[in-house]
Amino acid sequence: MLRFSQLAVAVALAWPIALPASAQPAPQADNHWAFQKLRVPPLPEVSAAPTPVDAFVLQRLHATGLNLAPQADRFTLVRRLSFDLIGLPPTPEQTAAFLDDVEPGAYERLVDRLLASPHFGERWGRHWLDAAGYVDVSGTDNDAGIVSLSPGKWRYRDYVIRSFNEDRPLAEFLTEQLAGDELVDWRSAPAFTPEMRDKLIATGFLRHAADDTEAPELNTPDIRHGVLQRTGEVLTSNLVALTINCAKCHDHPFEPITQKDYYRMLANLSPAFNPDAWLQPGKRALPDLAPRQKAEFDKYNAALDGKIAELKKRKETKGIADLERQRKKWGLLQVAYDVGPATPFRLLKRGNHLKPGAEVPAGFVQVLDSESRRPAAKPPAAKPQGATSGRRLALAHWLTNPDSPASALVLRAQVNRVWQHLFGRGIVVSTDNLGVSGSRPSHPELLDWLASAYRANGGRLKPLLRLLVASAAYRQAAAGAENEVAQRRDPDNRLLWRMPLRRLEAEAVRDALLVVSGKLDRSFFGEPIPTEGGADGRFIVKTAGLPANISPWRRSIYLLARRNYHPTLLNVFDQPLMNTNCLGRSPSAVVLQSLTMLNDDFVVAQAHLVARRVIANDDGQRISAAYGLVLGRAPRPGEMELCREYLARQRATLANDQLALTHLCHMLLNTSEFLYVP
Repeated sequence: MLRFSQLAVAVALAWPIALPASAQPAPQADNHWAFQKLRVPPLPEVSAAPTPVDAFVLQRLHATGLNLAPQADRFTLVRRLSFDLIGLPPTPEQTAAFLDDVEPGAYERLVDRLLASPHFGERWGRHWLDAAGYVDVSGTDNDAGIVSLSPGKWRYRDYVIRSFNEDRPLAEFLTEQLAGDELVDWRSAPAFTPEMRDKLIATGFLRHAADDTEAPELNTPDIRHGVLQRTGEVLTSNLVALTINCAKCHDHPFEPITQKDYYRMLANLSPAFNPDAWLQPGKRALPDLAPRQKAEFDKYNAALDGKIAELKKRKETKGIADLERQRKKWGLLQVAYDVGPATPFRLLKRGNHLKPGAEVPAGFVQVLDSESRRPAAKPPAAKPQGATSGRRLALAHWLTNPDSPASALVLRAQVNRVWQHLFGRGIVVSTDNLGVSGSRPSHPELLDWLASAYRANGGRLKPLLRLLVASAAYRQAAAGAENEVAQRRDPDNRLLWRMPLRRLEAEAVRDALLVVSGKLDRSFFGEPIPTEGGADGRFIVKTAGLPANISPWRRSIYLLARRNYHPTLLNVFDQPLMNTNCLGRSPSAVVLQSLTMLNDDFVVAQAHLVARRVIANDDGQRISAAYGLVLGRAPRPGEMELCREYLARQRATLANDQLALTHLCHMLLNTSEFLYVP
């Protein structure tokens, strides 16, 4: 039995909860907790802590005279788990199967089924795509009517989904995205193997920064430098959660990051994004076959061109069509690779490309660099292959070396975001900034303990999620957990005395509508589904004139990803703009959301389809079936009576049974219960 010690109380009280970051004394920058190597803190001695996670949470709660809320009911838990792990509501059959499983371990079996679902990769891949700043366009996307697509960029999205489904270790996942091209000698390979192609596609991670240099008038040094800088800033904000971009013009005013650090970091990327030897976006794309194969295809097609030219002289159109069908084609990969030898890279005075300063070598942020703290560092685990600088591979090693402070910060940043996705906000609320200028952690020892557990499991996400959702903190109730004492002592619920109520993300709203209507196409991968602007100013998913292999009813992760122009339904539910990347969505509750759910054509159509699914039953069964589909539960006695009265009034007014039932289903889709994770 664990006991709550006086030492634990002292440690807990040393971390103030309500004090804003600006009012806290700033620690010495190089001694700040985020810049330290990872240490495994001891488990607190707390009585009746069901899991290690709860030991840390209860330590803080007990120190404030609080406790966890009671466990949520099983209806709530199956819905919560389903949305959190696969991003979809449970079907009535899935809910019933969980409720009927009364044997010990039913909850754990449900968790394992959801983690094994191929939809898991879509849900958690979406989180990563936000952090990576993924879009299907190349430029700043400032014109609603003009879409500058990057052909084949969607392959990166599919790579991410597959990686999460395979539970790829974090070190491998990051290394492939930073330097997959340097892990294989793709330039001299006779043919691309699937593994080689996958590693090239992974480097699409570095291709999401807005790049307008395709236009000749914008292919200028200042914009080239801007693309390089945004690429580095997205990389660092995602992986180490530091505001390194503040050091572009001068030493960082709050963090132990110098201007030299900033340019040393960028020097790792400069061979691939060299402002002095620039490749425009269209020229960066690689054929999805090896250079040797491409040369063979070009030779074959050139011979066809000669034959076609002869036929054109003789005006033999049928023969021309036959030859055109024989033409060998290939797809494109949007990847990052060194465009030439590394050239001297210079610090820019005040960030101005017209004022180059001293040359800087490729390197790392010194406060996180193990080489600056130890006599020697381990050599990279893998050597660069082929004609490449190896700089990005060295960067990947720095970020994943388990003995380095940088790796510790990477682990903390990723674990903090996982916690945010499950509990509504991170242990460090500023998930994009774990530095001195960021928020203080509510549970610092828990963050390090979880990061250590994540590392011990090889940086695999599924064991971490299994650990977190097993906790009593995660299983506790959100609704009905009112506590006047807790509200007074911890009004923001930072100590987690109840489960936060969370609104569904934009994509989950649309996907849930498609699930309950029975319209969802659950197929995976492929080209993005086009969107279009309507005459009324709304953006919608295109449904007419699509190729046979593209369905408009697929999950929202497969919709065309633009920076600024999202489908209106997703936009009003806070799908983020992707000017750079998004490390934490900001859910809102505004009247436009209610108006959209009431009036949007797509929502009304789904309500009609729900009604069609339940109309074969009599009134009582219809109401129960509608509740089961939309809310995942049976109606309560008072709700059943109200719904019967509502249907009777609608029939009398409309004289249309189908339409009356549609209105009832539409009403259920407009409830907070449908839009929020309990």
